[in-house]
Amino acid sequence: MKKVTILVVTLLMMAITAQAQKIENLLNKYSNDERFTYVSLNADLIHFGLSFIDVNLDGIYKTVKDELLKIKGMKVLTLESKSIKEKKQTDIIMSELNNAINQDSQAEPVIETREKGEVTKIYATSEGLLIISKEPDELSVVFISGKLSKQSIKELISNLNKK
Repeated sequence: MKKVTILVVTLLMMAITAQAQKIENLLNKYSNDERFTYVSLNADLIHFGLSFIDVNLDGIYKTVKDELLKIKGMKVLTLESKSIKEKKQTDIIMSELNNAINQDSQAEPVIETREKGEVTKIYATSEGLLIISKEPDELSVVFISGKLSKQSIKELISNLNKK
């Protein structure tokens, strides 16, 4: 019985890890494609930038700043879609992103905005925060990896909305 329990727990952990890595793998898949602009920041650079935030003056709660220090990295992928071929590529990526989000059992939509042809969606996922911004001629995907709590993400977004 112990072996079965250990096997089930191991398989569940592997499944959760595989789901979480789908978004990051998707970004890595297109990182060397010349049609895309790709930026990757590691945790050290992000933490350096966060060191300049004064929690009292900038209106960011210390707990939120502490959560932001859990960020492992950030990746940005952008595709300008002016040609028909690029627009088709945008549709393919959107389909792949939706598939990855649907397979992540912990993915939860946080915000969705629509304005004049632009759609922005923010998801809290099992491995971080996913931001998708789609305009008629551009798709941008931002993935912030790290063990951020959904509550701190909501507090940060609420705080930014106040400003």
